[in-house]
Amino acid sequence: MQSWKHIALAVLLTSATWATAAEHEPEGGGHCAMSAANGSSLPTSCSVVWISPQDKLYCFSSENAKRLFLQDPEANERRAQAFFKNPSLWEKLKKEEAGG
Repeated sequence: MQSWKHIALAVLLTSATWATAAEHEPEGGGHCAMSAANGSSLPTSCSVVWISPQDKLYCFSSENAKRLFLQDPEANERRAQAFFKNPSLWEKLKKEEAGG
């Protein structure tokens, strides 16, 4: 009985996430946010998503990419946004973060 409740809760949470995600346009045209944070472009199907506190929808190539992104979401979001806007901005941001 307990596992049934966990499954039902997971289905409800997943449905709520997809309903919310459907209302958003993905950042970076649906490319992987973790790849963008690392300075590369990787298209995704947007089957793995996260909605930031700023109400932005980010797509990921895998659950692992999402997990890595969420280890430092503020810095990764800043880098990904810089890359999505202009890859040369990403290069500049990386140099500034490295102290030079």
